[in-house]
Amino acid sequence: MLVCSAAHGLAPELVPPEVGVLAAWLAGAAAWGRLPRRVRAQASVMLGAGLACLAAVAAGGGEVGWGEAAGRSLPILTLLAGVAFLRLAYRSGGAAGTPAPPAPPAPRGFGAYLRTMLGVHLFGAVINVSSLVVFADRLARSAPLARREIAMLGRSYSMAGFYSPFIGGVALALSLAPGARFSAFALAGAALACIGFLVTAALGRLEEGGALAEFRGYPFRPESLWLPLALAGAVAAVHWTWPALSVLTVISVLAPAIAVAALAGRTGPSRAVWTTARFVAFELPGMGGEVVLFLAAGVLGGGLTALVSAYPAAAPDFALTSAAAAAALAGIAVLALAGVHPLVPITALAAVALPASPDPTLLAAVCAMGWGIGSAVSPYSGVNLILAARGGVSSWAFPRWNVFYCILMVLAGGLVLAVLAGGLVLAALAAYR
Repeated sequence: MLVCSAAHGLAPELVPPEVGVLAAWLAGAAAWGRLPRRVRAQASVMLGAGLACLAAVAAGGGEVGWGEAAGRSLPILTLLAGVAFLRLAYRSGGAAGTPAPPAPPAPRGFGAYLRTMLGVHLFGAVINVSSLVVFADRLARSAPLARREIAMLGRSYSMAGFYSPFIGGVALALSLAPGARFSAFALAGAALACIGFLVTAALGRLEEGGALAEFRGYPFRPESLWLPLALAGAVAAVHWTWPALSVLTVISVLAPAIAVAALAGRTGPSRAVWTTARFVAFELPGMGGEVVLFLAAGVLGGGLTALVSAYPAAAPDFALTSAAAAAALAGIAVLALAGVHPLVPITALAAVALPASPDPTLLAAVCAMGWGIGSAVSPYSGVNLILAARGGVSSWAFPRWNVFYCILMVLAGGLVLAVLAGGLVLAALAAYR
């Protein structure tokens, strides 16, 4: 899927998109039997609803884009598969049985708490959920993860979903809102992330009190940010040189190339090939849940879009004002607390809002903010399932732990959306230029 989709992005006249779409569905079918029941259930509901909508349109004589519905999630999945390779850049590639170098001592105190927040967020903004696994495993060395570590890691990582194009929720938001201005969208998301840092730090103090003085943090060093900076610089340079290339395609090609090159430079070409082959064979299939969910969401989005286009009178009259955007964000968050995957309300929101020609930047911002908040509070988000397994807690503890965080972030998100809808973000960008 990754190779065929990237090849289509680079040479669309030579490689048809259908090849990558077929590969994606074959990957989803191969992974289906190994997925948890809750993932299969949510995917089945989305897939069934989407197919029902498409069938209803076809029965009424309307135009049905079966191929478009099947492949609308392909660019997002290609991006996620490409970014997954970035974890290779931090592999030692050493032979089995080789002792690991001694870990540096863990810093302590509230300053270590803040540095760990920043570290998991900055790494997560580029190398995705792999950073969460690395930080969680390192913090769990001395003792099992407690609420203070689990809540801080989940909130800090999920805030990258407000603006980072390397996160699936942002890629989904931009694909659902064609024409969105990425600079304004990213600035608004980064502003909400800054507010989120303040909220997370304040809640950490409120929830844990003096216990944070004994917090053992991650030994994060600023120089380890070379990979995020290198990738961001390479993506910007390629996009500036060839602006016709999709940013998603550029990231999908450069991320594996930079990661494997970094691994080869540190371990040698032969060891890098061996490590990459093992990664492809044994770790990349772990994306099966994301593949299935995004494919099903694509069918649901295609079905709802076709239904609204064929029967516009049946669709609710929905104008995406700043107030409506804030209300939609609150609705996505409430559904996430109840266990509904953010993919479902985000996809439905885009399908209902697009016929009214909303501001695409505002629509993308609502979707991305809903994804970021929902990932932190949902019992079934990938973020919280990873943390629940490492902390030995029920995934339903996360909605209880994060209700207050959710309320504060929805209120802050509503304010940021109001500023974005009022054109103040675009005015600030214009003044800077």
